[in-house]
Amino acid sequence: VALPVFLDVRLELLCLAAKVRGTPSGEGGSGADAAVRVFERCERSLRDSLCAGNCLAVLLRLKPYTAKVPGLVDAAHAVVVMHVAAVLKQPEWKEFRKQYPDSASDILEDIAFKQVSINAEQASVIAELGGGSGTTHKRLRAA
Repeated sequence: VALPVFLDVRLELLCLAAKVRGTPSGEGGSGADAAVRVFERCERSLRDSLCAGNCLAVLLRLKPYTAKVPGLVDAAHAVVVMHVAAVLKQPEWKEFRKQYPDSASDILEDIAFKQVSINAEQASVIAELGGGSGTTHKRLRAA
């Protein structure tokens, strides 16, 4: 059976499966086994479909379940860092900052660290090229 196309439905299924997963079913564990299968399929589907346009929706919905879906929350966090320009313009960013200020701060620190790393790498390349001319520096900044 195919999973629903709609992101919100898959997120809700994942959350429900996370709640049921590991609970004794009283019937040889078949209910818990089914919940595990639904959970794994939803998690894989959501991870595969993560993008700048939906990563905040995923974070907003799954943040309370971080302990149950750490890989998916981390993947959504990474997408925010990778696509910072597009993500921080979304109205969901304000909501995320309001609901999860510590997580928003962590994301902004990761973005700053990434930028510092990029700048250090560019400076290293410029130094290797003999101090760099204005043209080299401009070309590296454009990259």
